[in-house]
Amino acid sequence: MPRNCSAHDYSTLIRKWRALSTKTVLRVREMSTPEPLPFFEVTNDLLCREKPFLYISAGIHGDEPAPCWALLEWVEENHSLLRNIPILFYPCLNPWGFVHNSRLDENGEDLNRIWGNVFHPLTEQILKRIEGLSFFLSLNLHEDFDANGIYIYEPYQGGRTDRWTNQILQAGKKFLTLDTRKRIDGKNAKNGIIRPRVTHPPKEGIPEALYLFQNHGTRNFTIETPSEASLEKRILSHKAMIEESVRLATRT
Repeated sequence: MPRNCSAHDYSTLIRKWRALSTKTVLRVREMSTPEPLPFFEVTNDLLCREKPFLYISAGIHGDEPAPCWALLEWVEENHSLLRNIPILFYPCLNPWGFVHNSRLDENGEDLNRIWGNVFHPLTEQILKRIEGLSFFLSLNLHEDFDANGIYIYEPYQGGRTDRWTNQILQAGKKFLTLDTRKRIDGKNAKNGIIRPRVTHPPKEGIPEALYLFQNHGTRNFTIETPSEASLEKRILSHKAMIEESVRLATRT
């Protein structure tokens, strides 16, 4: 994160993304919404229906700022890699919440529970954008105020845990410990891994990760860091887990 900058400084976050687009292959596009602040998408020229692509989103809960800065810093350090793989990133899906340090948007809505609504101003644009596309990997970056360490949601498909999950957590453990809770958000957890059944979505609505998993690809991870840890360590841990996830997904 830039020095002398608030963790919730949205204008600096977007300015940094725009600056990246002037010297890399990345494109930054403003998305129109009725909200007072627009959200943005980041992509490159490789995005097409013929190739699976990498999807990463952050900031859908505005009180979870570390993932937004971690994604920016990871891209700043790895933009040459992104010349070769199709990408679609959403650096901050809840700008109003980000600025106001709020989990919810301006209307008091949890944007991570609206992905069953194709007419919502947020989902309508994104779902049209990804219609007919498939992902080789999707990452949803989050934080948790109740967490005592890092953890990952891995959609349950039967059988054993995805072998990548432990490797991703090991990367994040260089900076933060694993969450030791056996129950997280009402679900069983073991060694920092939660495997929610896709047939049992939250009663409040469909999360982004579940929608992506069911409709656009089979490899999805929701990465969580503890909000009460230092911002620097949260950013570093997220960066390390993004790095390892992409490394695993793109190795030959």
